[in-house]
Amino acid sequence: MSKINSLLLFICLSGLVSCTHSGELKDFTYRYTMESINNFKVEFRLNPDSTYQISRYNYFFDKFEGKAKPLIRKGELTRDEFNSFAKLIERSTLKKMDDSYGFDREGDVDNSIVYMVELKRNEESKFVSVNTNTDEPLPVGFKRLIAFTGEFISDKTGMSE
Repeated sequence: MSKINSLLLFICLSGLVSCTHSGELKDFTYRYTMESINNFKVEFRLNPDSTYQISRYNYFFDKFEGKAKPLIRKGELTRDEFNSFAKLIERSTLKKMDDSYGFDREGDVDNSIVYMVELKRNEESKFVSVNTNTDEPLPVGFKRLIAFTGEFISDKTGMSE
């Protein structure tokens, strides 16, 4: 009888652990922005329903033409793509990161590239901004998330970052 109870307890605990683990990032919105002030801006938004929008603005050339011509792509992630993003976000340690990196140095901010990442879950929001000229170490998981997002944007827009 104790073997059956132990087996049932194990099954119940396994079920509870897997449900709470997989539900951590069930309903979230992920936003990524890469910007060089007055030059360009790329935005990516991933919604809880797996839809996404990519917006690319080229401020530098738009000034010369006198007209803004943003590139906007919308779509829906496959299950594998969504799961890849969810795993990378979960492993990014975003929640434990500081709010900003690399903004304490004086210098030419106009030529800096800045990454801004926001993760919203329920009513909670975590926002991290990174100046790429930072000497501060960034978590490996965060770097992987940024790289994956950049590659995804490139693939979906047909342009390299």
